Amino acid sequence: MVGVTVEVLREHGDKSLVEELMDDFMALLASFSGRFYRLRSKQNQRRLLDDAAARLEEG
Repeated sequence: MVGVTVEVLREHGDKSLVEELMDDFMALLASFSGRFYRLRSKQNQRRLLDDAAARLEEG
């Protein structure tokens, strides 16, 4: 023995298969949602900058 102790912070044994599947699905959904909104935000920023540049060129 090397004197190492292991502490279990969250046990997975008491979850049903459906609960584990739902947790995984929600994590996946949150990941894709974050990527989608970040992409959409970049597109909106680009559009706003292009609109501002066009107005400056007109004026």
